[in-house]
Amino acid sequence: MKKYTPICANFPHFLHGGDYNPEQWIQTPEIWETDMKLMKEANCNEMTVGIFSWAEIEKEEGKFDFSWLDTIMDKIYENGGRVILATPSGARPQWLAEKYPEVLRVLPNKQRIECGYRHNHCYTSPIYREKVRIINEMLAERYAKHPALAGWHLSNEYNGACYCSLCTEKFQEWLREKYSNDIEKLNHAWWTRFWSHRYDKFEQINPPKESEMGGEGGTNGLNLDWKRFVSDQTIDFAQKEAESIRKYSDKAITTNCLGIYAGYDHRKMAKCLDVYSNDFYPAWFKGTEAEAKAVAFVCALCRGMKDGKPFMVMESAPGINIWGMNFRKIKTTGQQILEAFLYIANGADTLQYFQWRKGRGSGEKFHGAVVDHYGGTDNRVFQTVKKIGSYLKKMDGVIGTGIEAQVAITYDYDTRWALDGEAEIKWSSRKNGYQKMTNAFFYALWEQNIAADIIGYDTDFSKYKIVCLPVPYLMDEKIATKIKTYVEKGGTIIATYLTAVANDTDLCYLGGVPGAGLRELFGLRVDEVDNYEEEGCVYQNHVQYQGKEYPVESIAEEIIAEGATPLAWYQQGEHKGNPAVLENRYGKGKAYYIGFAGNDTFLYDFMKTLLQQTNMHPDSEFTAQKGVHIMHRQGDGQHYYFVLNCTDDTKEVTLHKKLWNLLEEKEETGVMKLAPCGVKIYYEQKKEN
Repeated sequence: MKKYTPICANFPHFLHGGDYNPEQWIQTPEIWETDMKLMKEANCNEMTVGIFSWAEIEKEEGKFDFSWLDTIMDKIYENGGRVILATPSGARPQWLAEKYPEVLRVLPNKQRIECGYRHNHCYTSPIYREKVRIINEMLAERYAKHPALAGWHLSNEYNGACYCSLCTEKFQEWLREKYSNDIEKLNHAWWTRFWSHRYDKFEQINPPKESEMGGEGGTNGLNLDWKRFVSDQTIDFAQKEAESIRKYSDKAITTNCLGIYAGYDHRKMAKCLDVYSNDFYPAWFKGTEAEAKAVAFVCALCRGMKDGKPFMVMESAPGINIWGMNFRKIKTTGQQILEAFLYIANGADTLQYFQWRKGRGSGEKFHGAVVDHYGGTDNRVFQTVKKIGSYLKKMDGVIGTGIEAQVAITYDYDTRWALDGEAEIKWSSRKNGYQKMTNAFFYALWEQNIAADIIGYDTDFSKYKIVCLPVPYLMDEKIATKIKTYVEKGGTIIATYLTAVANDTDLCYLGGVPGAGLRELFGLRVDEVDNYEEEGCVYQNHVQYQGKEYPVESIAEEIIAEGATPLAWYQQGEHKGNPAVLENRYGKGKAYYIGFAGNDTFLYDFMKTLLQQTNMHPDSEFTAQKGVHIMHRQGDGQHYYFVLNCTDDTKEVTLHKKLWNLLEEKEETGVMKLAPCGVKIYYEQKKEN
């Protein structure tokens, strides 16, 4: 595979730095001078500046002062660094809220919030959009050609929804367009004759609310379309910010997303960005191995946003991750280093921190930082960051390399919204398991050192040998046809319980589940859906697969085979002897159906068998003990192997050929000891013809 273009084309190195807030130190400019020296000592070469600087740039409406920012841009460049410059829309000045209250977000109960905190503006407000455009264009025009500029950071962690009259009217307009201005088309799509909730006109429709607020919360189509609208409105706001920057600058644009946050469709957001970035705050106190694979999952999600292109780690905690005085267990030095290289091994081309220097006051004054209140360099966190930076200086060749996976796992925001919006699921103990099942597929592959991409339905399936569909409840016929074509041509599909139950407006299919024409693909019909997770449930069940028994943890579907071959069977109760897992040949490929929610052990064993059948194996260069994770990045004939001990115990790794140890700068082969949280990076140079 070819290398991807570096994020900063004229600075092809790992961007290593973080969120810098020099405006907090305007009254002590000597701190700025100290910071420049410390950045070089910490092996940091990038600072993200201006994220919450609006009130310092525009203290009064229309009166702008960029002098302090000019100084900082110059100083960072003079000291060998680069700047990711942010637009400041994440938190507005007091004067703006005071003069134009419409910019303040409204809660579902119609209460307009007071000015304060952050991320609480109305994305629809024309005044807010115009004020953001003005300051963005001034920033872009002023700094577009500045030699320090490496890229742009839109706002900060877009999130939330507004329920004001402007947003309500915009939602109604959005619905008119979607349903061709036909209210009866909407009534049918939302099934509003239920509870006599039929609408006579679009003006009657309000955003959904919980029942105690006296509004509508039980119409699933409304819940789903509101989520889609909020997503579209958030992304439109970001798109307008991007346009104001691109008017003057050609540098890469990103925004820091929020892991598995589902307030908007991240795949649509990624389309208006040049590079995708994310914020990572692992909870290492939960256990090194458990948290390492959780990090890897989000990394796979990130690189899937731009079809495999490397992503940015915009925020991670150097040291402790806390808010206020909510002190938590610190991460060990080993965990800090392991975390950094987990990101890079799984596709990141930057490593940035929140934050560079701890502020003296307010909500994040105790949050981890490269520079502590102490201010010295002889502390553990500073020295760890310095060490990581020294390693990154050796890794320019990794920039732009990618990960070639043969397995994909779908992650669909519409499906997640539909499942999370089901009133019956919200009101009972029964959970849909969407996130859990998606994670379970990834973890089953991770533990066997098989790389997996996390993709959307719009991704090309043909480049993968196996595509996994966790809980694909929402399914339109176009996607169903794509799935059938993929299998017909030789692909392997694995789907789970609640497959193709409803269409894209959350109307259940008639004629049996799976719907959308997928009964033929899987060769079965689901008759009933049972559950063993209800509070107080005294019943248990197990599934037998290849001579072993695995517990049923929640969902258990009653399945009638219609040509499919059973591979596993229920062992107790009403379902005893009935199939729980089935295989169906379709065209040149195979479709597998898992009708129950089991534990991780089942999925590990099931995937292991399937991987063997499809001739997929870990990289043959290594044999490693359990808990050692190996990732392979490649591009333009260059190969980099990241060997990561994701446990707190010493592990053995065997190299079956001579490879260059990039960090320790020596050739190695044979059996190696890998310390707890240990990291090794091996390099195999491309062979010249």
